[in-house]
Amino acid sequence: MTRIFSRVIVVLLTVLLIVGGVTLLPSCREGDGEQVTLAKMDIIDATHLFIAPGSGNKLFKITEEGYVQEVTYEDENGNNVTTETEPVAIYDVNSEYVIVCFGVNDIDISEGYLVRKSDGAVFSLESAGFPLPQHGMDFDVLNGECIFTDSSSNIYYSTDSGMGREIIKLNTENMDSITKTVYSPSGDAVTYFVVDNDGNAAYWGHPEGDFTRGFNRIRTAEGSIYDGLFDDTARQWLGVDDMIYCFSFELGEWLTYCLIEKVSVNATTGVPVRSEYSAFNYSGNAGSALFLVYKLELQDRVIFVPSFFSDEPFIFEVYNPTNSPRSLNMTACFDLKRMYSGVASDNFYYLHGSNNFSDSVLIKVDPTDDSYTILSFSTDEYYLYTMSTTTADELIFNALRMSDGVNVIGKFDVSGNMTILDEESDVEMVVLERIQ
Repeated sequence: MTRIFSRVIVVLLTVLLIVGGVTLLPSCREGDGEQVTLAKMDIIDATHLFIAPGSGNKLFKITEEGYVQEVTYEDENGNNVTTETEPVAIYDVNSEYVIVCFGVNDIDISEGYLVRKSDGAVFSLESAGFPLPQHGMDFDVLNGECIFTDSSSNIYYSTDSGMGREIIKLNTENMDSITKTVYSPSGDAVTYFVVDNDGNAAYWGHPEGDFTRGFNRIRTAEGSIYDGLFDDTARQWLGVDDMIYCFSFELGEWLTYCLIEKVSVNATTGVPVRSEYSAFNYSGNAGSALFLVYKLELQDRVIFVPSFFSDEPFIFEVYNPTNSPRSLNMTACFDLKRMYSGVASDNFYYLHGSNNFSDSVLIKVDPTDDSYTILSFSTDEYYLYTMSTTTADELIFNALRMSDGVNVIGKFDVSGNMTILDEESDVEMVVLERIQ
Protein backbone atom coordinates (compact mmCIF):
# COMPACT_ATOMS: atom_id res chain seq x y z
CA MET A 1 0.00 0.00 0.00
CA THR A 2 1.52 3.29 -1.09
CA ARG A 3 0.81 6.56 0.62
CA ILE A 4 2.27 9.94 -0.41
CA PHE A 5 2.84 13.04 1.73
CA SER A 6 0.62 16.08 1.31
CA ARG A 7 2.44 18.06 -1.42
CA VAL A 8 2.95 14.94 -3.55
CA ILE A 9 -0.73 13.98 -3.14
CA VAL A 10 -1.72 17.31 -4.67
CA VAL A 11 0.32 16.56 -7.79
CA LEU A 12 -0.91 12.97 -8.02
CA LEU A 13 -4.55 13.96 -7.55
CA THR A 14 -4.24 16.55 -10.31
CA VAL A 15 -2.80 13.98 -12.72
CA LEU A 16 -5.48 11.42 -11.86
CA LEU A 17 -8.29 13.91 -12.35
CA ILE A 18 -6.90 14.87 -15.76
CA VAL A 19 -6.36 11.30 -16.92
CA GLY A 20 -9.43 9.55 -15.66
CA GLY A 21 -11.30 11.47 -12.99
CA VAL A 22 -10.23 9.03 -10.25
CA THR A 23 -11.34 9.81 -6.69
CA LEU A 24 -9.01 8.79 -3.85
CA LEU A 25 -11.31 9.31 -0.86
CA PRO A 26 -14.83 9.87 -2.18
CA SER A 27 -16.75 10.72 0.98
CA CYS A 28 -14.94 13.95 1.90
CA ARG A 29 -16.42 16.89 0.03
CA GLU A 30 -15.72 20.57 -0.37
CA GLY A 31 -18.36 22.70 -1.98
CA ASP A 32 -20.89 21.38 -4.51
CA GLY A 33 -19.79 17.82 -5.17
CA GLU A 34 -16.05 18.56 -5.42
CA GLN A 35 -14.15 15.56 -4.09
CA VAL A 36 -11.00 16.09 -2.08
CA THR A 37 -8.37 14.08 -0.24
CA LEU A 38 -8.51 13.98 3.54
CA ALA A 39 -5.07 14.90 4.88
CA LYS A 40 -5.43 15.71 8.59
CA MET A 41 -7.55 15.14 11.69
CA ASP A 42 -7.12 17.64 14.51
CA ILE A 43 -6.34 15.20 17.35
CA ILE A 44 -2.97 16.57 18.46
CA ASP A 45 -4.10 17.63 21.96
CA ALA A 46 -6.58 14.76 22.50
CA THR A 47 -6.34 12.34 25.40
CA HIS A 48 -9.52 10.49 24.36
CA LEU A 49 -11.62 10.20 21.21
CA PHE A 50 -15.29 9.30 21.31
CA ILE A 51 -18.27 8.60 19.08
CA ALA A 52 -21.78 9.85 19.83
CA PRO A 53 -24.49 8.65 17.40
CA GLY A 54 -26.98 11.20 16.16
CA SER A 55 -24.46 14.02 16.39
CA GLY A 56 -24.27 14.60 12.65
CA ASN A 57 -21.41 12.26 11.67
CA LYS A 58 -19.08 13.99 14.10
CA LEU A 59 -16.01 12.66 15.88
CA PHE A 60 -15.19 14.22 19.26
CA LYS A 61 -12.13 14.57 21.47
CA ILE A 62 -11.42 15.27 25.11
CA THR A 63 -8.43 17.57 25.33
CA GLU A 64 -5.59 17.58 27.84
CA GLU A 65 -7.33 20.50 29.59
CA GLY A 66 -10.54 18.47 29.92
CA TYR A 67 -12.53 20.25 27.19
CA VAL A 68 -14.88 18.42 24.83
CA GLN A 69 -14.46 19.49 21.20
CA GLU A 70 -15.42 18.28 17.75
CA VAL A 71 -12.53 16.87 15.71
CA THR A 72 -12.08 18.90 12.52
CA TYR A 73 -10.76 17.57 9.20
CA GLU A 74 -8.53 19.24 6.60
CA ASP A 75 -7.63 18.51 3.00
CA GLU A 76 -4.11 18.68 1.56
CA ASN A 77 -4.46 22.47 1.14
CA GLY A 78 -5.41 23.06 4.78
CA ASN A 79 -9.09 23.69 4.02
CA ASN A 80 -11.75 22.34 6.36
CA VAL A 81 -13.77 19.45 4.95
CA THR A 82 -16.65 17.31 6.18
CA THR A 83 -17.44 13.62 6.00
CA GLU A 84 -20.65 12.07 4.71
CA THR A 85 -20.18 8.85 6.69
CA GLU A 86 -20.42 8.26 10.41
CA PRO A 87 -17.45 7.39 12.63
CA VAL A 88 -18.01 3.84 13.91
CA ALA A 89 -14.73 2.56 15.38
CA ILE A 90 -11.61 3.89 17.10
CA TYR A 91 -8.55 1.73 17.79
CA ASP A 92 -5.55 2.96 19.71
CA VAL A 93 -2.54 1.44 17.93
CA ASN A 94 0.54 2.59 19.89
CA SER A 95 2.21 5.80 21.04
CA GLU A 96 2.39 7.04 17.45
CA TYR A 97 -0.89 6.11 15.76
CA VAL A 98 -4.63 5.65 16.16
CA ILE A 99 -7.04 4.13 13.62
CA VAL A 100 -10.41 5.80 12.95
CA CYS A 101 -13.05 4.05 10.80
CA PHE A 102 -16.25 5.34 9.20
CA GLY A 103 -19.28 3.47 7.85
CA VAL A 104 -22.49 1.80 9.01
CA ASN A 105 -21.01 -0.06 12.00
CA ASP A 106 -17.68 -1.58 13.10
CA ILE A 107 -18.21 -4.50 10.69
CA ASP A 108 -19.58 -2.59 7.69
CA ILE A 109 -16.80 -0.03 7.14
CA SER A 110 -16.44 2.18 4.08
CA GLU A 111 -13.39 4.22 5.12
CA GLY A 112 -10.54 3.75 7.56
CA TYR A 113 -7.52 5.89 8.35
CA LEU A 114 -4.24 5.47 10.19
CA VAL A 115 -3.85 8.80 11.99
CA ARG A 116 -0.51 10.05 13.32
CA LYS A 117 -0.90 11.47 16.82
CA SER A 118 1.94 13.96 16.63
CA ASP A 119 0.49 16.04 13.79
CA GLY A 120 -2.88 14.47 12.86
CA ALA A 121 -1.71 13.36 9.40
CA VAL A 122 -3.94 10.62 7.95
CA PHE A 123 -3.18 7.68 5.69
CA SER A 124 -6.02 5.76 4.05
CA LEU A 125 -6.31 2.02 4.74
CA GLU A 126 -8.43 1.43 1.66
CA SER A 127 -5.74 -0.59 -0.12
CA ALA A 128 -4.88 -2.62 2.99
CA GLY A 129 -8.37 -3.38 4.23
CA PHE A 130 -10.12 -2.11 7.32
CA PRO A 131 -9.69 -3.56 10.84
CA LEU A 132 -12.48 -5.66 12.31
CA PRO A 133 -13.37 -6.38 15.96
CA GLN A 134 -12.34 -9.75 17.33
CA HIS A 135 -14.80 -12.54 18.02
CA GLY A 136 -13.44 -15.61 19.77
CA MET A 137 -14.94 -19.06 19.50
CA ASP A 138 -15.22 -20.04 23.16
CA PHE A 139 -13.09 -17.34 24.77
CA ASP A 140 -14.29 -13.86 23.91
CA VAL A 141 -12.43 -10.91 25.43
CA LEU A 142 -15.15 -8.26 25.27
CA ASN A 143 -12.71 -5.36 25.33
CA GLY A 144 -9.72 -7.26 23.96
CA GLU A 145 -7.10 -5.96 21.59
CA CYS A 146 -7.99 -5.76 17.90
CA ILE A 147 -4.72 -4.12 16.85
CA PHE A 148 -1.26 -5.49 17.68
CA THR A 149 2.25 -4.16 17.17
CA ASP A 150 5.65 -5.83 17.40
CA SER A 151 9.04 -4.53 18.50
CA SER A 152 9.66 -3.19 14.98
CA SER A 153 6.41 -1.13 15.10
CA ASN A 154 4.69 -3.29 12.48
CA ILE A 155 0.89 -3.19 12.83
CA TYR A 156 -1.35 -6.28 12.71
CA TYR A 157 -5.13 -6.62 12.48
CA SER A 158 -7.74 -8.84 10.86
CA THR A 159 -9.68 -7.78 7.80
CA ASP A 160 -12.20 -9.30 5.40
CA SER A 161 -10.59 -11.34 2.62
CA GLY A 162 -13.89 -11.99 0.84
CA MET A 163 -13.91 -15.63 1.97
CA GLY A 164 -13.32 -14.99 5.66
CA ARG A 165 -10.95 -13.06 7.86
CA GLU A 166 -7.22 -12.85 7.35
CA ILE A 167 -4.42 -11.29 9.40
CA ILE A 168 -2.54 -8.49 7.69
CA LYS A 169 0.73 -6.81 8.63
CA LEU A 170 1.50 -3.15 7.91
CA ASN A 171 5.09 -1.95 7.78
CA THR A 172 5.12 1.78 8.59
CA GLU A 173 8.87 2.28 8.63
CA ASN A 174 8.54 4.48 5.52
CA MET A 175 5.31 6.48 5.62
CA ASP A 176 5.86 7.42 1.95
CA SER A 177 5.39 3.74 1.16
CA ILE A 178 3.42 1.73 3.74
CA THR A 179 3.57 -1.92 2.75
CA LYS A 180 0.93 -4.57 3.42
CA THR A 181 1.56 -8.30 3.86
CA VAL A 182 -1.11 -10.97 4.27
CA TYR A 183 0.22 -12.63 7.41
CA SER A 184 -2.09 -15.63 7.77
CA PRO A 185 -1.85 -18.50 5.26
CA SER A 186 -4.00 -18.42 2.15
CA GLY A 187 -7.10 -20.53 2.79
CA ASP A 188 -7.18 -19.95 6.56
CA ALA A 189 -10.20 -18.04 7.89
CA VAL A 190 -9.13 -16.46 11.18
CA THR A 191 -11.62 -16.21 14.03
CA TYR A 192 -9.44 -14.84 16.83
CA PHE A 193 -5.73 -14.03 17.08
CA VAL A 194 -2.96 -12.38 19.09
CA VAL A 195 0.53 -11.29 18.00
CA ASP A 196 3.49 -11.09 20.39
CA ASN A 197 6.35 -8.62 20.55
CA ASP A 198 8.44 -10.75 18.15
CA GLY A 199 5.75 -11.02 15.50
CA ASN A 200 4.57 -14.55 16.26
CA ALA A 201 0.80 -14.94 15.75
CA ALA A 202 -1.37 -17.47 17.59
CA TYR A 203 -4.82 -17.86 16.08
CA TRP A 204 -8.03 -19.88 15.96
CA GLY A 205 -9.74 -20.48 12.68
CA HIS A 206 -11.03 -22.90 10.07
CA PRO A 207 -10.53 -23.58 6.35
CA GLU A 208 -12.26 -20.97 4.22
CA GLY A 209 -15.81 -22.10 3.56
CA ASP A 210 -15.53 -25.13 5.86
CA PHE A 211 -16.90 -24.61 9.37
CA THR A 212 -16.75 -28.32 10.24
CA ARG A 213 -12.98 -28.32 10.78
CA GLY A 214 -11.32 -25.95 13.21
CA PHE A 215 -7.69 -25.44 14.13
CA ASN A 216 -5.57 -23.67 16.73
CA ARG A 217 -2.30 -22.59 15.10
CA ILE A 218 0.76 -20.44 15.48
CA ARG A 219 2.45 -18.58 12.65
CA THR A 220 6.04 -17.71 13.58
CA ALA A 221 7.71 -14.46 12.57
CA GLU A 222 9.76 -16.49 10.08
CA GLY A 223 6.61 -17.74 8.36
CA SER A 224 6.37 -21.33 9.59
CA ILE A 225 2.93 -22.72 10.54
CA TYR A 226 2.50 -25.09 13.49
CA ASP A 227 -0.49 -27.18 14.50
CA GLY A 228 -0.76 -29.19 17.71
CA LEU A 229 0.84 -26.64 20.02
CA PHE A 230 -2.52 -25.83 21.62
CA ASP A 231 -5.12 -28.30 22.81
CA ASP A 232 -8.88 -27.72 22.59
CA THR A 233 -8.98 -25.95 25.96
CA ALA A 234 -6.09 -23.57 25.27
CA ARG A 235 -7.04 -19.89 25.17
CA GLN A 236 -4.47 -17.31 24.17
CA TRP A 237 -3.89 -13.79 25.44
CA LEU A 238 -1.05 -11.26 25.83
CA GLY A 239 0.76 -10.51 29.06
CA VAL A 240 2.11 -7.12 30.08
CA ASP A 241 5.39 -8.19 28.47
CA ASP A 242 3.55 -8.48 25.11
CA MET A 243 4.23 -12.20 24.95
CA ILE A 244 1.65 -14.92 24.30
CA TYR A 245 0.14 -16.85 27.22
CA CYS A 246 -2.54 -19.51 27.24
CA PHE A 247 -4.88 -21.28 29.65
CA SER A 248 -5.20 -25.03 29.85
CA PHE A 249 -7.79 -26.65 32.09
CA GLU A 250 -8.05 -29.98 33.83
CA LEU A 251 -11.45 -30.68 35.31
CA GLY A 252 -11.85 -32.71 38.49
CA GLU A 253 -14.88 -33.65 40.55
CA TRP A 254 -14.67 -30.58 42.80
CA LEU A 255 -11.80 -28.55 41.42
CA THR A 256 -10.57 -27.00 38.20
CA TYR A 257 -6.81 -27.00 37.81
CA CYS A 258 -5.86 -24.09 35.56
CA LEU A 259 -2.39 -24.13 34.07
CA ILE A 260 -1.02 -20.91 32.58
CA GLU A 261 1.76 -21.33 30.05
CA LYS A 262 3.96 -18.93 28.12
CA VAL A 263 4.34 -19.46 24.38
CA SER A 264 7.66 -18.60 22.78
CA VAL A 265 9.76 -19.59 19.79
CA ASN A 266 12.99 -21.46 20.50
CA ALA A 267 15.85 -19.23 19.32
CA THR A 268 17.90 -22.21 18.13
CA THR A 269 15.31 -24.44 16.45
CA GLY A 270 12.73 -21.80 15.49
CA VAL A 271 10.00 -24.07 16.86
CA PRO A 272 7.30 -22.64 19.19
CA VAL A 273 7.10 -24.21 22.65
CA ARG A 274 4.93 -23.89 25.75
CA SER A 275 6.53 -23.52 29.16
CA GLU A 276 4.72 -23.31 32.49
CA TYR A 277 4.26 -19.81 33.85
CA SER A 278 2.21 -20.84 36.87
CA ALA A 279 -0.92 -22.68 37.92
CA PHE A 280 -3.73 -22.20 40.37
CA ASN A 281 -6.68 -24.13 41.66
CA TYR A 282 -10.13 -22.68 41.45
CA SER A 283 -13.13 -24.11 43.27
CA GLY A 284 -15.54 -24.15 40.34
CA ASN A 285 -15.55 -24.34 36.58
CA ALA A 286 -12.93 -21.79 35.55
CA GLY A 287 -13.41 -22.70 31.89
CA SER A 288 -17.02 -21.55 32.07
CA ALA A 289 -16.19 -18.49 34.18
CA LEU A 290 -13.63 -17.36 31.58
CA PHE A 291 -16.09 -17.61 28.68
CA LEU A 292 -16.91 -13.89 28.21
CA VAL A 293 -14.50 -11.60 30.03
CA TYR A 294 -13.16 -8.09 30.32
CA LYS A 295 -9.37 -7.95 30.16
CA LEU A 296 -7.93 -5.36 32.56
CA GLU A 297 -4.25 -4.66 31.91
CA LEU A 298 -2.45 -2.62 34.53
CA GLN A 299 1.19 -1.60 34.68
CA ASP A 300 2.30 -4.89 36.22
CA ARG A 301 -0.60 -7.36 36.03
CA VAL A 302 -3.47 -8.73 33.95
CA ILE A 303 -6.93 -9.36 35.41
CA PHE A 304 -9.87 -11.11 33.77
CA VAL A 305 -13.36 -10.22 34.96
CA PRO A 306 -16.23 -12.44 33.72
CA SER A 307 -19.22 -10.56 32.35
CA PHE A 308 -21.66 -12.92 34.06
CA PHE A 309 -21.50 -14.97 37.22
CA SER A 310 -22.89 -17.95 39.01
CA ASP A 311 -23.70 -17.82 42.70
CA GLU A 312 -19.95 -17.47 43.38
CA PRO A 313 -18.68 -14.56 41.26
CA PHE A 314 -14.89 -14.65 40.82
CA ILE A 315 -12.33 -12.52 39.05
CA PHE A 316 -8.95 -13.90 37.99
CA GLU A 317 -5.56 -12.23 38.33
CA VAL A 318 -3.72 -14.32 35.76
CA TYR A 319 -0.43 -12.39 35.46
CA ASN A 320 1.34 -10.44 38.20
CA PRO A 321 4.81 -9.58 39.55
CA THR A 322 4.91 -12.66 41.79
CA ASN A 323 4.01 -15.14 39.01
CA SER A 324 1.28 -16.41 41.34
CA PRO A 325 -2.13 -16.21 39.64
CA ARG A 326 -5.08 -16.05 42.00
CA SER A 327 -8.87 -15.81 42.04
CA LEU A 328 -10.93 -13.39 44.12
CA ASN A 329 -14.52 -13.78 45.17
CA MET A 330 -16.11 -10.48 44.14
CA THR A 331 -18.95 -10.71 46.63
CA ALA A 332 -16.67 -11.43 49.55
CA CYS A 333 -13.96 -8.94 48.54
CA PHE A 334 -15.92 -6.08 46.94
CA ASP A 335 -19.60 -6.72 47.75
CA LEU A 336 -20.31 -7.07 44.03
CA LYS A 337 -22.76 -9.65 42.77
CA ARG A 338 -22.83 -8.77 39.08
CA MET A 339 -20.46 -7.09 36.64
CA TYR A 340 -21.39 -4.59 33.92
CA SER A 341 -18.04 -3.17 32.79
CA GLY A 342 -14.44 -2.71 33.86
CA VAL A 343 -11.43 -0.57 32.92
CA ALA A 344 -7.87 -0.21 34.21
CA SER A 345 -5.26 2.49 34.58
CA ASP A 346 -1.60 1.84 35.38
CA ASN A 347 -2.14 1.33 39.10
CA PHE A 348 -5.87 0.77 39.72
CA TYR A 349 -8.87 -0.87 38.13
CA TYR A 350 -12.49 0.22 38.17
CA LEU A 351 -15.51 -2.10 38.26
CA HIS A 352 -19.11 -1.15 37.57
CA GLY A 353 -21.67 -3.68 38.78
CA SER A 354 -24.36 -4.29 41.33
CA ASN A 355 -24.34 -5.54 44.92
CA ASN A 356 -26.52 -8.06 46.74
CA PHE A 357 -29.29 -5.47 46.93
CA SER A 358 -29.17 -4.89 43.14
CA ASP A 359 -27.90 -1.36 43.69
CA SER A 360 -25.56 -0.01 41.03
CA VAL A 361 -22.01 0.31 42.38
CA LEU A 362 -18.84 1.83 40.92
CA ILE A 363 -15.63 0.94 42.76
CA LYS A 364 -11.93 1.64 42.44
CA VAL A 365 -9.61 -1.24 43.40
CA ASP A 366 -5.96 -1.18 44.47
CA PRO A 367 -4.61 -4.56 43.30
CA THR A 368 -1.61 -4.52 45.62
CA ASP A 369 -3.82 -5.23 48.66
CA ASP A 370 -7.32 -5.59 47.09
CA SER A 371 -8.58 -2.58 49.03
CA TYR A 372 -11.35 -0.67 47.29
CA THR A 373 -13.19 2.64 47.35
CA ILE A 374 -16.85 3.12 46.49
CA LEU A 375 -17.22 6.12 44.19
CA SER A 376 -20.30 8.31 44.65
CA PHE A 377 -22.33 7.14 41.69
CA SER A 378 -25.72 5.78 42.73
CA THR A 379 -28.46 4.54 40.39
CA ASP A 380 -30.72 7.36 41.59
CA GLU A 381 -28.17 9.92 40.39
CA TYR A 382 -26.59 8.55 37.20
CA TYR A 383 -26.96 5.80 34.63
CA LEU A 384 -23.47 4.91 33.39
CA TYR A 385 -22.91 4.41 29.64
CA THR A 386 -19.16 4.00 29.28
CA MET A 387 -15.89 4.81 31.02
CA SER A 388 -12.14 5.01 30.46
CA THR A 389 -9.01 6.01 32.38
CA THR A 390 -6.23 8.58 32.11
CA THR A 391 -2.46 8.48 32.53
CA ALA A 392 -2.98 10.03 35.99
CA ASP A 393 -5.12 7.09 37.23
CA GLU A 394 -8.29 9.16 36.81
CA LEU A 395 -11.62 7.83 35.55
CA ILE A 396 -13.45 9.50 32.65
CA PHE A 397 -17.12 8.56 32.31
CA ASN A 398 -20.25 9.29 30.28
CA ALA A 399 -23.62 8.95 32.02
CA LEU A 400 -27.24 10.02 32.05
CA ARG A 401 -27.91 12.40 34.95
CA MET A 402 -31.23 11.30 36.34
CA SER A 403 -32.21 14.62 37.95
CA ASP A 404 -32.56 16.48 34.65
CA GLY A 405 -32.15 13.84 31.90
CA VAL A 406 -28.91 15.38 30.60
CA ASN A 407 -26.05 13.22 29.33
CA VAL A 408 -22.86 14.37 31.01
CA ILE A 409 -19.13 13.69 30.74
CA GLY A 410 -17.36 13.58 34.08
CA LYS A 411 -14.15 12.65 35.84
CA PHE A 412 -13.15 11.06 39.12
CA ASP A 413 -9.67 12.14 40.20
CA VAL A 414 -7.27 9.80 41.96
CA SER A 415 -8.75 10.79 45.34
CA GLY A 416 -12.31 9.94 44.24
CA ASN A 417 -13.57 13.50 43.77
CA MET A 418 -16.03 13.93 40.90
CA THR A 419 -16.04 16.81 38.41
CA ILE A 420 -18.47 17.31 35.52
CA LEU A 421 -16.42 18.18 32.43
CA ASP A 422 -19.26 18.71 29.97
CA GLU A 423 -23.04 18.87 30.09
CA GLU A 424 -23.79 21.28 27.26
CA SER A 425 -23.02 18.74 24.52
CA ASP A 426 -25.59 16.29 25.98
CA VAL A 427 -23.97 13.31 24.20
CA GLU A 428 -24.37 9.58 24.74
CA MET A 429 -21.16 7.79 23.79
CA VAL A 430 -21.01 4.36 22.21
CA VAL A 431 -17.20 4.38 21.88
CA LEU A 432 -14.73 6.05 24.24
CA GLU A 433 -11.07 5.32 23.43
CA ARG A 434 -8.05 6.56 25.32
CA ILE A 435 -5.27 7.52 22.91
CA GLN A 436 -2.77 9.01 25.39
